[in-house]
Amino acid sequence: MPYVDLDGLRMYYAEHGRLDGPPLVLLHAFMATGEQWRRQIDAFGARYRLIVPDLRGHGRTGNPGGLAAMNHRQFARDVVGLCGALGIDRAAFVGVSTGAMLLLSLALEAPDLPQALVLAGGTLRYDADLRRWWRTMTPESVTPSIERARAMHTAMGFEHWRLVAEAWIALSQHAHEEDFPEPAEIRGIRVPTLVVHGDRDRYFPVAIPVELYGLLPDAELCILPNTGHFPQADRPEWFNDIVLDFLARRS
Repeated sequence: MPYVDLDGLRMYYAEHGRLDGPPLVLLHAFMATGEQWRRQIDAFGARYRLIVPDLRGHGRTGNPGGLAAMNHRQFARDVVGLCGALGIDRAAFVGVSTGAMLLLSLALEAPDLPQALVLAGGTLRYDADLRRWWRTMTPESVTPSIERARAMHTAMGFEHWRLVAEAWIALSQHAHEEDFPEPAEIRGIRVPTLVVHGDRDRYFPVAIPVELYGLLPDAELCILPNTGHFPQADRPEWFNDIVLDFLARRS
């Protein structure tokens, strides 16, 4: 299985699709792994070289930095490092939830790396109501199947699933700057960007992607009807066609 070493972080990634195609990096949500993109692999892989990592502390990727390193700024730095280790100096990126959020920081920290961005089910902040709800959660209450989670997250031992869930709940305590740039900084992201969002997203209401769309200088907005937090899973055929159309036009 392919890994890269990033200053002591052993990061797992999978490759799919056309080895001679332009690189497309797929970034999963918190508490998920690269397997979250299984409904996109065939459709996207027909045109692109797909790089599909497990983010820090998830799946088959370790986390020597502990809980403090489980934030979107660090995730972004890790993805930049992965691309550098693979010799990729220009790529398109598609992220869902955490994968989308980290791309805001990536686009600012490595502005020459992204050719196009797709932000699905993301946000530019955590509102107070969401933070209050998060603080009532436990690892058990946010994990539908502990056995499935245990099988997904393996790099840090038998209780790895619990560490992932605890890190997700701990996002409620993060200072804003640990995970997000400021709105004025977001206005400086010049990369062509598609914002995709479900109108039934349980975490981030439609006003949030509309606000993000308004801040980004070169953005397109797509709100999918009767769709939840994970558009790529709820509406894979719609999602795949919309994303591929955007990438064909803008990357």
